[in-house]
Amino acid sequence: MEKNKLKRINLYQFYIQLITAILFAYLSIRDVDIVKMFIAVLLLSQWSLGYWRHRIVRRRIQNNLNPWSRR
Repeated sequence: MEKNKLKRINLYQFYIQLITAILFAYLSIRDVDIVKMFIAVLLLSQWSLGYWRHRIVRRRIQNNLNPWSRR
């Protein structure tokens, strides 16, 4: 598989997770279910942490930095 195909698949998966979390949050707010709202908050926070991790990894790859080589 080419790198571009893997990047594209990763990007699709990334935004599908965001859409799923937003949809679940909408349904939990509509149903006024506290447990579902808490799960929706956890899903959205998990997505945002994944987003920042993705940005940091992309930046390291672009700069070709290895955090373990600076010991």
